[in-house]
Amino acid sequence: MELTEFAIDFLENALISVEEEKISQEDAITNDILEYIIDSGEVVAHELCHYKVRGLKINAWNYDDDNEAIDLFITIFKSDQRLTRVSDKDITDAFNKVENFFFSARDGKLSAKVDESDTAIFDVVQIIEQTKDIVKNVRIFVITNGQSSADIIPETIEENGICIDFQLWDIERVYQQYLIRSGKQKIEIDFINDFNHKLKCLHMDEVSDKVDAYLAIIPGKILAKIYDTYRQGLLEKNVRTFLQFKAKVNKGIRDTIRKEPDMFFAYNNGISTTAEKVEVEFEDNVPYITRIENWQVVNGGQTTASIFSTSTEKDIDLSKVFVQMKISVVKKQDDIDSIIPNISRFANTQTIIKDSDFSSNSEYHNAIQDFSRSEWSPSLTGGKATNKWFYERARGQYLDEKSKRTGKELKIFDKEYPKKQKFTKTDLAKYEMSWWQRPFDVGKGAENNFKIFTKELVSDKNEVSKKYYQRLIAKAILFKEIDRLVTKRNLGGYKANMVSYILSWLSYKSNKKLNLDNIWDKQDISESVNNQIEQMIDIVWKHICTPSKSGMNIGEWCKKQECWLTLKDKFIDTSLIQDEIRNDADTYVETDLIGQELSPQDARIIDEAGKIKGEVWFSLSKWAKENNRFTPFDRKLAYNLGVLANRKTVLSSKQAKSALRILKQAKDEGFSE
Repeated sequence: MELTEFAIDFLENALISVEEEKISQEDAITNDILEYIIDSGEVVAHELCHYKVRGLKINAWNYDDDNEAIDLFITIFKSDQRLTRVSDKDITDAFNKVENFFFSARDGKLSAKVDESDTAIFDVVQIIEQTKDIVKNVRIFVITNGQSSADIIPETIEENGICIDFQLWDIERVYQQYLIRSGKQKIEIDFINDFNHKLKCLHMDEVSDKVDAYLAIIPGKILAKIYDTYRQGLLEKNVRTFLQFKAKVNKGIRDTIRKEPDMFFAYNNGISTTAEKVEVEFEDNVPYITRIENWQVVNGGQTTASIFSTSTEKDIDLSKVFVQMKISVVKKQDDIDSIIPNISRFANTQTIIKDSDFSSNSEYHNAIQDFSRSEWSPSLTGGKATNKWFYERARGQYLDEKSKRTGKELKIFDKEYPKKQKFTKTDLAKYEMSWWQRPFDVGKGAENNFKIFTKELVSDKNEVSKKYYQRLIAKAILFKEIDRLVTKRNLGGYKANMVSYILSWLSYKSNKKLNLDNIWDKQDISESVNNQIEQMIDIVWKHICTPSKSGMNIGEWCKKQECWLTLKDKFIDTSLIQDEIRNDADTYVETDLIGQELSPQDARIIDEAGKIKGEVWFSLSKWAKENNRFTPFDRKLAYNLGVLANRKTVLSSKQAKSALRILKQAKDEGFSE
């Protein structure tokens, strides 16, 4: 697919999102481009917002409290169904508008002008103002579905103690990211033609029958330029690590480059790389690397990105920075998928790439992809199934598959895989982590939540079955329907937090026994579940908008476990969905792969404890107090079990076991119902 065709398809796909998600065209383009930026590793997450007055504009933002940095985004939307140029003046104006917005907010000039009901924009204004003594790094992104000149990007500046970096993502850069992530563009480094340099190396003879090995020293200046060109595409496919600009973990590297660049080689452990082919020429019997094909950094991503990041600062000279490098050339194509992940895992690093970062090529994700290509969604009419859900294991797969088809084949593909039934790795993580009652982790952003989800996977102990896949899709349907219902309310912000918290609460109140099989069969939620969600929306909205600490930012409040713990046991009548909760505890075993699996024995215990009436627990609690039996904790627990029983709340496994223990002990000591 050429750039022109990609630009047209990109816009068309965004317009589908407008219809499906009921958002503006500019928001749809913003979201879709930011998906690629997040995938590239440049950004962790984003929050949409809308603010535009004379001289000021912003479309999205993100506050990274870990690194004390703020990202601000402005969108230049082009509606023409063709590849359109964006003028240098428009790009410059856009950068200026965001910079003006930032300093206006920082100086407190916008607080009184922004409506508190517009929560998304109110939040960013509040955060910028409240963190003015903390945040020292700001990145301004101009994003556009038009084509622009990269030469117009301003140099990094320091103003009022703030380091401001400028980034431009136009459709051509998005297209390059698409090519890299879809495997259509291999990284080929021609050292002589591109850098007028060749790498003196040591070739290790016959190290293995599977790999050839080379050792070399690469100038930091060249490594920085290569990373600037390819960014996350340079990092090994199996590893998704976020390398935040000026991240705290990279400060040691940065400080060495600033203060002792000549000692960098001595202090740093270097990088480990792989390649499909290495070209070597000899000079006076000394080997020099002149060209590397399909080059990937499998370990040392922090080093690579940090050298580049520091190189963008003023007065930085990389001429004395050198990095030791190992290159492993896999001899057989069939061995690549098995060898490269192990090189990544076992190589020595100064900042380790954890096993949890191995994602898209894992058995789990491959299994989900396989089911998504073979498992037809049930037909609602009873006739032949017509569509499936498309799991985009790697960024750009969906668009890539579409680009292979024209005419009738394209229509068949669109019918078989509707865009509304496409979901990504980070979407999957949101569905699962919400169902597993971790909305505070989901609130930390798509990439961070995905990393946490990956750590929680226990795929070596469980098989991704057909039933697991079907129930995963049921959670996706549930998530999307909650999103739709929240969107209809026009609450003004925090939709992502609302959706995750509501799904988590629904999971908690049903003890994860909501009938997901029914949702899969119907490819929709029932009217009773719909009505239950409607009731939950009001309670959850009021809860997240009332942080435990006055003045706390709501987005930050939603990231705290306390927010979830103070919500989950709030009362809500769940009688609406009693018929939607599975009670065949012996046969309905949750098939999720993260968290603790509910065994048949646990299910029976929950069922048995759930049959005990509230008055029994109140009577037991009174008896225990009058006869000085049990600990105060157990007496209080008995009373709480009575409250939960009257509310018809499904007990957790831990609560159920404690309930049966207390009741048995009471009867042994003379209590009678």
